[in-house]
Amino acid sequence: MGTKYNYRRDASRLFIAVRENGKRFKIYIPKDSKPVIDGEEKDIDFLEQEDFHYTFDWNGKKFHCELVSRDQNKAVIKVNGVEYRYSLESIFSYIRRGMINNPDKQLNEYNIFSPMPGKIVDLFLSEGDLVNEGEPILSLEAMKMQNEICANCNGVIRKIKVQTGQSVMKDELLVEITSIDE
Repeated sequence: MGTKYNYRRDASRLFIAVRENGKRFKIYIPKDSKPVIDGEEKDIDFLEQEDFHYTFDWNGKKFHCELVSRDQNKAVIKVNGVEYRYSLESIFSYIRRGMINNPDKQLNEYNIFSPMPGKIVDLFLSEGDLVNEGEPILSLEAMKMQNEICANCNGVIRKIKVQTGQSVMKDELLVEITSIDE
């Protein structure tokens, strides 16, 4: 059974692979643990690597992979003699491409609005950071109580519209978030 993976703020090892048939895979390759594909940890052991040839063990079977060609973000990979074509993108380029290709798509469905009037006490994240659903983004003081305002999706912080010490009204836009789960 795979484990649920929380995205780290270092998105350098998180990317999207899209096959020619449109099937999409969200892949994170941590430095010190197993790869995570579409939120599920895979029991894959890399055995050897030489130039653009890789051998790995998955579910007791050995696979030989060869990077046949790569042109910008397009890659052709041969696995045990069968070619697969992918478009490989960083999470940021994938989101940007989605915004360009679907300009009519509602991008603000995950934006965070102030649930009450108050004062911004602290910002925990910065623009461009990856955020997990339920992770605190900022602290809002209202009626002498501090409330943590949390992310409503796994995503990227696009824009922080407030700063520490600023007073906000109910339903005021605080943070723009783009989901990485769609």
